[in-house]
Order: sequence, then structure tokens, then C-alpha cells
Amino acid sequence: MPPMVVLSFLDAPVVTGPARGLIHLARALPPEVRLHVAILRGRGAGPVPPLDEMSDGALTVHEIQERGPYDPSILARAVAIAWRTGARVVQSHSYKPHLIAMAVRAARRVPWVGHHHGWTAENDKVKRYHRIDAWSLPRADRVVAVAQSARDIVVHEGVRPDRVVVIPNAVDARDLSTPMTREEARAKLGIPEGEFVAAVVGRLSHEKGQDLALRALAQARAQGAQVTFALAGDGPDRAMLEALSRELDLGLAVRFLGHQKLVGVVYKACDMLVMPSRSEAMPNALLEAMTLGLPVVATRVGGVPEVADDGEMAWIVEPESVESLARAVVDCVARPEERARRVAQARSRAAERHDPARRAERYLDLYSALGVR
Repeated sequence: MPPMVVLSFLDAPVVTGPARGLIHLARALPPEVRLHVAILRGRGAGPVPPLDEMSDGALTVHEIQERGPYDPSILARAVAIAWRTGARVVQSHSYKPHLIAMAVRAARRVPWVGHHHGWTAENDKVKRYHRIDAWSLPRADRVVAVAQSARDIVVHEGVRPDRVVVIPNAVDARDLSTPMTREEARAKLGIPEGEFVAAVVGRLSHEKGQDLALRALAQARAQGAQVTFALAGDGPDRAMLEALSRELDLGLAVRFLGHQKLVGVVYKACDMLVMPSRSEAMPNALLEAMTLGLPVVATRVGGVPEVADDGEMAWIVEPESVESLARAVVDCVARPEERARRVAQARSRAAERHDPARRAERYLDLYSALGVR
């Protein structure tokens, strides 16, 4: 008997959090369920991410080449993929895939599962995308929210509460492993031995709060903390952040590592994670650090307090508070025994609640509830 096909639509020129989530899901699903991913490729964009290779062949990738920013022909091509693969359920991640999945559902008469990974408000263009999300998601048969806080948002936007399912993100430690030693990882990234280094991982943009991290670093060092920051990621705020680093006279206390394909190397080289976000849904960086045993200082936004308990598993502070962030960094650096205690608790929580196999079981329960077998 052929496997049940789940077809996910993704709009991602690089491997983002939703893409990693699909890789984890494909690996964890039983053989009788096969995940296919149709990736939209914008005009002039680079090659689509090799998710099939990254999943060890557990998923199948289809490419939909866009001929312009508004290309209605992608709907017919998406429907053709759904018929060709025999998709029994369609899924979508972000605003354009939502619209495509809605069209495929109508043509193929299969359930549609939309996903909400959180919203930002960095510019008017992104806000317009949110309005499309708010219009489309209430029309889905089910909406997967990655955290309770994300569920509350979509319910407020009009999705019926009984149609929202909370399925938290998961972490597969295989994606974070590296054969490098700590010394080799530091040499690769240009980090000297002997430094206590905090990783700040994520896209360099306003909602991620790296400007707050730099100001907190300046305060922490002024209070005597021997710590440096390594920013892993790229984005529209890089020039501003580099200028701010110069303004704060941080010098070699800050390193801009750029986009890192193998984020596990960054974690191997660093001693803790600082996550100064202004908004999040279910941050993968937090789950990754907890899984690998790095102590965490993070802001109380989105699903962060659902994942890690303040005082037990991490240092959780109020968002936008540079002073609180600096105090937490100083405390974390100064108390190695407390770091070890919280790391042990965090590792246990990550293994218990954010295992890919458990996440796959939740999806199978969702498909069953939709009558898909």
C-alpha cells in the first residue's frame, strides 16, 4: 500500500526554522506517511535548500519557480503537484503558501493545515503579510501554533479555538553535532581560547533585539564581567549594529560571525546563549542551547516562559530592559555551579517536551482527527 502523502508548501530561500521543523518531522514520521515539500523559488533567487539531502532522504522536494512577485500560474502548478503526489493533506507556512494551500484544498478536496510561527512588525510590508495571514488562517481546517502564546494570537485574529492545535517545535541533536573540538570550533570562528563567550544567534533585525544585547554587554563589562559576545547571523540591521558596537567602544568584545550554515559549531565554541528578543513564538535557538547544555539568558516573550522556567532552567528577564539583561549576564558568568544546575534542568525539559518523535505523534493525531489515514 502506498504511503499517505502530506504536502507542505514553504516560501523560504534559506533553511529557516519552519524548514528545519519539516526536516525533523520527515525523519520522525513512520514509513507509512511520506512528507513532500513544495518550495517557492522567487525570480532571481538562488537554488532551493536541499531539504531532501538534509533529511537523509526522508522527504521529497518539489520546486515551484515564480515568474514574478504576483504569478497566478503557481496555483495551477501547485495543484498539479498535489494531484501527481496523491496528497491526502496539505500544509502551509507563511502568507503566500497559505493562499496556495487554500487553492489546492479546493481543487483536491483534502484538508488544509495552516501554521502560525509568530509575527513581527518590522516594516509596513511585513504588516501587510500579517493581514493576509489574519484573513486566510481562519479558513484553514486546522491551524498549528508552535506555542500557547501563538495560539492566543490566532484566536484573537478570528481562528476558532477548536481548530487550533499547539504543537511545539522540536530539536534533533543530529543537526547540531560537529566532529570539531571546542578548540577547533573557536579557531574556525576566530575566537581566542580563555574567553567566556556568549552566542547571540538569529537574524540581525529589530525584533531579535541584538541592539539591546550590545548595550547590555557594555553594562556587564562595566560591572566587571569578563565576557564577550559572538553574533551569529546576518540581516538588515548589521550595519547599524556594527556602528553601535563602535559607539559603545566594545572593540573585540563583539564578533560578527555572519550567517553560519553549521550553527552547531557556534554552540561548540561558546559558553552560553543570550537571546534578547523583542518578540518570538517558539525560538529554536533556545531549544538548541537547552539540548546542548548551554546556559541561557533570554527575554520573557512569546513561548520562552513556556519552554524554560526562570530561576530553574534559565535566566529570564523582561524584554526591552538593558539593565535586567546585563544583570542576568553578570550573574550567569559569575556562578558556574548555578549554571550547571540550570543546564541540567533545561536539558531534561528539552528531552521530555521537544523530542522530534513526540512532535511527530502529535501530527499523526492531528491527521487522524481530520479523517486522514
